[in-house]
Amino acid sequence: MRKSRTIVYAGSGSSHSWTWLADLFESNGVLSVRFLDSKAFISSVENGGAGVAIISGGDGFAIAEAFKGQGFKKLREFALNGGTLAGICAGAYLPLPSSVEPFSEFNISTTKIENIVCETRPGSGLKPRESVTYGNCSIIHPIRGPVEISSDSGESVIAPLYGGPIFKEPVRDTVTMRYRSFTPGTEFQAERENARTMIINRPAVIRVAHGNGSLVLFGPHLEHPKYPQANVLFLRLLAYDHSDRPDMDAEHRSAGSRHPELRRSISDLKVAILGLENRSFTVGHKAWDGSRFLEVVSAIEKRQWTLTDSGSELVGSSLDRVRERLLAMTIGSDSEADAATSLLIDTARVTVDHHFAVLAER
Repeated sequence: MRKSRTIVYAGSGSSHSWTWLADLFESNGVLSVRFLDSKAFISSVENGGAGVAIISGGDGFAIAEAFKGQGFKKLREFALNGGTLAGICAGAYLPLPSSVEPFSEFNISTTKIENIVCETRPGSGLKPRESVTYGNCSIIHPIRGPVEISSDSGESVIAPLYGGPIFKEPVRDTVTMRYRSFTPGTEFQAERENARTMIINRPAVIRVAHGNGSLVLFGPHLEHPKYPQANVLFLRLLAYDHSDRPDMDAEHRSAGSRHPELRRSISDLKVAILGLENRSFTVGHKAWDGSRFLEVVSAIEKRQWTLTDSGSELVGSSLDRVRERLLAMTIGSDSEADAATSLLIDTARVTVDHHFAVLAER
């Protein structure tokens, strides 16, 4: 098992997908992990020496805004000094060549993306999950859902693609995995043949050498909990050893009953989320819906047993405020979801980070 530290970005612009990393690491006994907001993440990159820093999915523009200036400088130095920077989905776009601010501050990789269109007016007629305006162009998402990816040696896994990059053939970077075929679960957001031309046999995962370290950029989500074979590959590509889930005794499994008020807050929030009736919201450049909110709540719910009584009260109070904000939203005012989403993500981050700290000390 990799002994060096791992930090996961869960700050401004991050979506629910960082919680998949929490599930993956916890189930494989990788406990020396911190889940940090933007300020703490940049500080940790600067002061902690080599290790693994992971930036997952979300609103790429908001994430880039959080890193512009000193943040990008520190990430660059982190890799130069031997660290491994992993970018997943939105996180994988950050180091690619770009003239669009603030992405233009972090041009480490020379590999360009295939899924960009500049012939038409950016975003014309497309929904947030289908396209994102990118300068004078649009990054388009021709499919969603599971695809088969494989290495040149023939190793193959299924993993979902939710807006991540489709890379052009690199000049200097190394291709680790390629998109090989669609699956019965692939959802097409463009004409099937157009999607095939854009995606099949294109690079899905690339490695970028940088000084004494490297960047590993993932288009699809190999860390998604429903794809165990992809999980094993993800751990191996980042030099973690796969192991079995640590045993938890009955006391730990039932420990959620220690905080009945928090359980009430969680239950009430879940009811409010279900009451959204499949409404979707645009938070920044990212589409959110009830299912994503529920995944973040779940990350809190299954780790509440490590909270102290005072910590439980603070988390419960935050979740009550999230619920109040969701209930106060009016139809057609989706921007009102921004504050609720930000508060929920921050509450989950604090809870998960505390949980891993407790487990690491056991």
